[in-house]
Amino acid sequence: MTTKSDPSLEPLDAATLLDLRKDPPRMGRLAAQRRAALFGSRVLLRPSPDNRPAAGVQAAVLRRGELVVLGDWPDPDAWQPGDRMLLALEPEDEAGARRYVDWLLALARTPTLAERLTIGDLCGLAPYSRRAGGTHRLWLIAAARLALPPAIRVEARHDLIGIRLAQVALGFGADTLSGPLGDERKLPVAGVTRPTEASITGLRNLVEQAGLECALYEEGSPRRLDAMNHTRPMQVASSEDPQP
Repeated sequence: MTTKSDPSLEPLDAATLLDLRKDPPRMGRLAAQRRAALFGSRVLLRPSPDNRPAAGVQAAVLRRGELVVLGDWPDPDAWQPGDRMLLALEPEDEAGARRYVDWLLALARTPTLAERLTIGDLCGLAPYSRRAGGTHRLWLIAAARLALPPAIRVEARHDLIGIRLAQVALGFGADTLSGPLGDERKLPVAGVTRPTEASITGLRNLVEQAGLECALYEEGSPRRLDAMNHTRPMQVASSEDPQP
């Protein structure tokens, strides 16, 4: 008896990924389906240090809390568990868009990457551009989620693409909302806590307003995501829990 494959998990070729730029509704639909197939309705809220790459930097990696500037986009073998890559690609760079798609697909086809990295390693990719270009930033995120394996999360960093667009990106395949956290704000007269948008409460509200569930992951915490339960629903388990 043959089983029918999930169409939302079917790989897309480079030409299709590039053509999605011309069809944002289809791009969002396919990427959202892929995210849901991999992670259900749960979006990871992941704080990031306030250390965005300087102007002119095209590639950097957040590794063990330190931002390391890279000379070029990393090869698959350069990834380490927990790496969070940041790639800048501007909307007018057509050759860069083709290279980006080829790079994503090369990552997806690398067997050693899947062997070395797991869901629990929480690697991530946060693509962005410094200049607005229609739906370019959303395409960067959607293409990444459509191409990459679940071992590499796709982050919408609100400090790099804007907090409103980061919320929209949740509908274009982003499975992680990240960026520096702000403090909660209290109204001076009423004394009622009112969250700033970049606080934990504010970001959680953005996720829930998008019709999704929110899971908080804290770096350096003894708690981690349980790799066995990365699909619906995603659970957080203690590091002392027995491994499967």
